[in-house]
Amino acid sequence: MSNNVHVAILGATGYGAGELLRLLTQHPTVDVVGLTSSSQVGSSLGAVHPHLRGFYEDLPITENIDFERLLAAEHAVVISALPHGHSGAALNTLLNELGRRRDVNNLYVIDLSGDLRLKDKSLHQRYYADSALLEQRRADFVYGLPELGRDDIRRARAIANPGCLASAAILATAPLADDFHGTIVFDTKTGSSGSGRQLKSATHHPTRHANFVAYKPLAHQHEPEILQALGDPGGARIQASFVAQSMDAARGIYATVHLTLPDAVDDSALRERYRAYYADSPFVRIVEAPPALQNVVGSNFCDISVACRARQVIVMAALDNLIKGMAGTAIQNLNLMCGLAETTGLWTPALRPV
Repeated sequence: MSNNVHVAILGATGYGAGELLRLLTQHPTVDVVGLTSSSQVGSSLGAVHPHLRGFYEDLPITENIDFERLLAAEHAVVISALPHGHSGAALNTLLNELGRRRDVNNLYVIDLSGDLRLKDKSLHQRYYADSALLEQRRADFVYGLPELGRDDIRRARAIANPGCLASAAILATAPLADDFHGTIVFDTKTGSSGSGRQLKSATHHPTRHANFVAYKPLAHQHEPEILQALGDPGGARIQASFVAQSMDAARGIYATVHLTLPDAVDDSALRERYRAYYADSPFVRIVEAPPALQNVVGSNFCDISVACRARQVIVMAALDNLIKGMAGTAIQNLNLMCGLAETTGLWTPALRPV
């Protein structure tokens, strides 16, 4: 397999970029040809991400992308790992600049932030008030959860990557959502790396260690994203009750979803419904026992199990927030857009023990 995909990463210093770079060391068709940062220009990658010492040693962190090098491949992919409020604007500027060139027919972009996920502008302004609306640009971005929109992603040139908590909640619920009316309770727990690399009081080790706390109850920005992905962005059919909680772990998401179906169902029948729904999704595993974080952390897998009592249903999903919740899904999207097998560079088991 030739290296026919060139990748440049905006915002090279965060956890998302570090995880992209780690995973891409094993991708047989990708060459990373650009890394940008506003704060670490000229630094070696090993100084910023010590676990990557010995890799990408000839690739400096720069202020701008070398477009000639990026575009000198069959496929050129820009992945923005910039934070919310900055990423969308940076991609808009980049696409405006590249739009004046004639040699960009091979360009794709993937945004890891929430800046371009929500299609409804009023919801975007409510949940991402610090992010520019970019109404015309927003229409160009396809929501990038492969298990729900694989064909659209294959045809896309611009992807809005899903949020990590949203990914777990959506994957847990999607097989039941088409004809569901009523309340769905999303009880989600996340590791500290989901808050990013920059030190914050809520993620400072003495605050996080041996602690457990909920945040943004009924006001989390992933709630409208979940409803949008489930086909009910206005909440006409589904009343979402979403709460996120910080757990004492660096990585991982555990979502427990509660709902009541119109008719009674048993575990076996519901499990088969989930297996049929995800039959073509190699990274979703339907398991019989409740999923465990140790079985997914370090991998691109999402493990899902169900429990039923007549009409009452609980669905549990576990995934790694930095991989299936971010960088791994971005690489899935890259693979689909570039005509590669979806599992390329990602087919590896979890770390156990963690």
